[in-house]
Amino acid sequence: MSFEIQRGTFSRRLPQFVAAGSAALGALALGTVAGWTSTSLPDMKLEPEFIHVSNESFSWVGSIAPIGACVSGPLSGFLLGVIGRKGTMLLISPLFVLGWLLIGFATSIDMVYAGRFLTGVGGGTFSLVVPCYVSECSESCIRGTLGSALQLMINFGVLIAFTVGYFVNWSTLAFVSSSIPVIVCGLMLLMPESPRYLLMKKNKVAASKALQWLRGATSHEEVMEELNLVQAAIEDDNGVTFRDYLSPCILKPVTISLALMLYQQWNGNNAVIFYTVQIFQAAGSSLNPNIATIIVGAIQVIASIVAAALMDKAGRRILLLVSGVSMTIALAVMGGFFQMKEDLMDIDDLGWLPLLCLVVFIVGFSLGFGPIAWLLAGEILPSKVRGIASALATSFNWFNAFVVTKAFDNIQLSIGIQWCFWIFAIITVFANAYVYVCVPETRGKTLEEIQMLFVPRKTYS
Repeated sequence: MSFEIQRGTFSRRLPQFVAAGSAALGALALGTVAGWTSTSLPDMKLEPEFIHVSNESFSWVGSIAPIGACVSGPLSGFLLGVIGRKGTMLLISPLFVLGWLLIGFATSIDMVYAGRFLTGVGGGTFSLVVPCYVSECSESCIRGTLGSALQLMINFGVLIAFTVGYFVNWSTLAFVSSSIPVIVCGLMLLMPESPRYLLMKKNKVAASKALQWLRGATSHEEVMEELNLVQAAIEDDNGVTFRDYLSPCILKPVTISLALMLYQQWNGNNAVIFYTVQIFQAAGSSLNPNIATIIVGAIQVIASIVAAALMDKAGRRILLLVSGVSMTIALAVMGGFFQMKEDLMDIDDLGWLPLLCLVVFIVGFSLGFGPIAWLLAGEILPSKVRGIASALATSFNWFNAFVVTKAFDNIQLSIGIQWCFWIFAIITVFANAYVYVCVPETRGKTLEEIQMLFVPRKTYS
C-alpha cells in the first residue's frame, strides 16, 4: 500500500521533474562553457594560428565568458518580465549556439573572444532563469531537490567538457557543445510557462492550464486553491517603490543573496574549474593531468547527486556549513603543498595530495555553496522584485567570477599559486561565519512562508 502511494505521488509529480530537467539542460550548457578552457587552452596554444598569442591574451579566453555572463544580468532580468521564463530560454538559445560556432570556426583569438563572450551571455542568462523557473513550477516539498538540478547539470556539463576534450581538439569540443542549447530550445517548446509569470500577466486561464499540467493528477479544486494563494501573493507585491527596497522584507533577502553569490565565487571554484589541468601541471603530480581532471569532474557530478538527495532532508544551512569547512581545509592544505614545492622540499611521495585536495574541495562546493547560492536566490527574493534582484545577483556573481579567474592567473604569476589557495581559504572562513549568523533555513517552506521570515516582528509595549 505504501509503495503504491509513493509510486502514485511520483507519477503525479513527474511533470515537475520533466519541466525542471528540461530547463536545467541550460545549466548543462553553462557547464560546458566553464569546462571548455581547462582542456582547450593547452591544446589551442599548440595551433599554428595561436602560437604567437601571449599568455596574457590567453588568460582573457577564460575571463571573458564571466564578463558576458555579467552583462546578461540586466538583459535577462528585463526579458524575464517581458517575455517570461520560458520565452527567455527560447530566445537566448540561438545566441548560445552562435557563440560556440564562432569558437569552433575561429581562425583568430578575436573570434574566440567573441564566441566566449556570447556563450557567457547564454550561460549567465540560464543561471538566472533556471532557478526562477524551477522554483515557480515546483511544490515546496521537492523544490530543494529540483533546485539542486542547476548545480548538478553545471557539473555534468563540466564533466562532458573534460571528458570529450580529452579525446577531441578544442574546435570539435566547441561544435559538440553547441548541440546542447539546440536540445534545450526543442524541449522548452514543449514545456509550460511559469504559472506565477502568467498570473503576473493577468492570464489566469493559461496559468491554470500550466499549473494543472505541472501538478499532474491533482484535482482541479486543489490547483485553483494553489493558484489563488499565488494570485494573492502577487497582488500583495504590486506597487513596489524605492522606499520598499530599503524595507527589511526586501533588503535582507537581497543582501543575503548577494553575499552568497560573493562567497560562492571567492572560494575559488571557477578558478579551479577553469584551470584544473594547469593546476595539476603546476603541481607536478605523477597523474596524467587530463585524467585527473576527468576524475575531479566525475566526483563533482556524484557529489551534486548526493546534494540533491540531501537538500530537502538535511536542509540548506547545515549543507552550507559542511561545505564551507571542507573547502577551507582543502584550500589550506593545497596552499601548503605548493609552498613545500616552492621551498624545494621532497614531495615525491605526495603526488596524490593535489588530487585529494581538489576532490575534497569539489565535493564540498557541490554539497553547499555551489547549488544553494542559486537555489536560495530563487527562494528568498520577493516576487515583486525577483526580476530586478535576480538580475543584480546574477551580474554580481559573474562580475566576481571574472575578477577571481583573472586574479588567479595574476596572483600565481606574481606571488605564487599557494597564495591563491590561502586567500580563498581565508575568505571561505568568513563565508561560514556569515551563513551561521545570517542565512535562514528555507527547507519545506512555501515561497510565501519564506517571505514571512523577513517581515519584521511587531513588538508590543
